[in-house]
Amino acid sequence: MATTQQLATTCNGHGGARDGAGRRPKALRYASELTAAEGKLMSALPSAVAALVSAAESGDVSAAKYLLDRAFGRVTAQSVPVAENVEPPICEADAEAEEKRRELSRLIGW
Repeated sequence: MATTQQLATTCNGHGGARDGAGRRPKALRYASELTAAEGKLMSALPSAVAALVSAAESGDVSAAKYLLDRAFGRVTAQSVPVAENVEPPICEADAEAEEKRRELSRLIGW
């Protein structure tokens, strides 16, 4: 008489995963096609990059933007627009008051 453990491993007793059960992963199923496509892409890459650089140098803004985004990464969105993140310029009276405050702080020892 076979035990429950032996039945689960020797026949389809619905006792779990079996060797070779299920579908093969796509990476294994299409490995040769992926390898061929990767080889074609790698051989065409230098001429594609040269064409993009040439287009960017001749004034194609989208090509230049694409190259810069790929080379340096996209710019992250700012939480505060640059125009709102700037302090107003210091006028001469404010500069003199700041200079007096610093001099007084230096004399007092703060």
